[in-house]
Amino acid sequence: MAATLAEQPVRKSVAAVFAAAALAGIAAGSSPATASGWLIGRTQISFGCPGPERAEGPSCNPWRPFAKAHFTVAIARADGTAIPGTSRVIVSDAEGRFRLPLAAGDYAITPLPQGHTRGGPKLKLHVVAGSSAWTLVRFYGYPQML
Repeated sequence: MAATLAEQPVRKSVAAVFAAAALAGIAAGSSPATASGWLIGRTQISFGCPGPERAEGPSCNPWRPFAKAHFTVAIARADGTAIPGTSRVIVSDAEGRFRLPLAAGDYAITPLPQGHTRGGPKLKLHVVAGSSAWTLVRFYGYPQML
């Protein structure tokens, strides 16, 4: 049945009261906000340097930005190992940069195998609330120049 004009404002008021009560219940049941910081960094890849290095002259810098690199960030135990079920995959941007908010604590970073790389060394870092932790995630490319 259609509501009369007199009933419509009452129904809207009742709906508003229920909506407000539901939001208050959600807020009351939620935990306080976790202190967080930022993880900021770059991804790089190396295929090695061509030929033997000379004693004189500039040396080879084999590291280059690695665009769209994939790695995981997971909550870490005291020994630096990742806690299962806490990891998420992060992808760097077109210039090999990334920036993400994280709760304060210890984290394990694992470079993932992908096209022309088998991954890289694992890292452990600590994020402090209200601060930024900077890191360099490196990947070893293949084939390597010798």
